[in-house]
Amino acid sequence: MQRKPVPPAPDSLSVLRAVRAAVPLVPKPEDDCCRRVTDRTDVADRGTASSWLVFLAALGAVAEEDTGYARTQTDLDREDLASAFTDGVFLAADCLDALDATDPRSAEAVFESVRDRVPRWERTKRENWPAFWTERVQRRLDWAVLLGLARETDGGYLRA
Repeated sequence: MQRKPVPPAPDSLSVLRAVRAAVPLVPKPEDDCCRRVTDRTDVADRGTASSWLVFLAALGAVAEEDTGYARTQTDLDREDLASAFTDGVFLAADCLDALDATDPRSAEAVFESVRDRVPRWERTKRENWPAFWTERVQRRLDWAVLLGLARETDGGYLRA
């Protein structure tokens, strides 16, 4: 299953590791996990903490169980995270496919390439859904850079 929520990309993977470390080893309800994440990291609010939990589950860094979330014990290197990102995050692979290795593309241009893949119900629940999803594409591109799948230039993003 692919997940949609993606938190803003941090400056380094150490932030991802710190958020993951805040998640308990024994499954706890989402509210408890969000509280731990906000108490033990620089994540400011519950909504962002929830996005982190879903995102970490997409990466295989935490497991979502019937009773809540728990940290996995698997060591994930940058390559593992990059592979899980393209497989487990909705539109991540599509955003990468929209990039070129020599011609930089903006987040807006990448959004235009993938906009038809945004589910109909997502389009109808927001008045300004293109702006919302352009930001979601931007976050995917920023994570792609952090994970070594893309690079950012003055003119936009390039496939690595």
